Amino acid sequence: MVDQQVTITKGSVLDEAAVQKFKASLRGELIRPDDGGYDDARKVWNGMMDKRPAMIARCSGAVDIINSVNFARDNKLLVAVRGGGHNVAGNAVCDGGIVIDLSRMKGIRIDPESDKLHALNPVSPGLSSTARHRHSVLHYLEAYSLPPVLQASQ
Repeated sequence: MVDQQVTITKGSVLDEAAVQKFKASLRGELIRPDDGGYDDARKVWNGMMDKRPAMIARCSGAVDIINSVNFARDNKLLVAVRGGGHNVAGNAVCDGGIVIDLSRMKGIRIDPESDKLHALNPVSPGLSSTARHRHSVLHYLEAYSLPPVLQASQ
């Protein structure tokens, strides 16, 4: 059996088996230069930035983030973290390392005690409005103790 290797920053190499093990640990996707969609995945808002990471980990949750950080640390990879991809300096992408892409992770939580809305990554005004509206309706239903039949349809 021939061991395959992946070239990364400054001529270093990664073992293909380690990359495949990392890929299998992700719920999201791992995009590499030979994969379809790589060029779109590495683009950022500032079109003057033309960096080519060795891989892009599109995370779908906290476990993917943890696995990506651990993989990068264990393999001494240069890391860039992408949120919305709008950083003008192009810090959301790197050459030869790993981009930990959080851009598809979206979520909203409303703290019922403080009534504050907490957003994970940029969310559209429509999504935050919908969440705020739903929270208000649920708060109203609880406050006025509507019959259980109405509450069950929430």
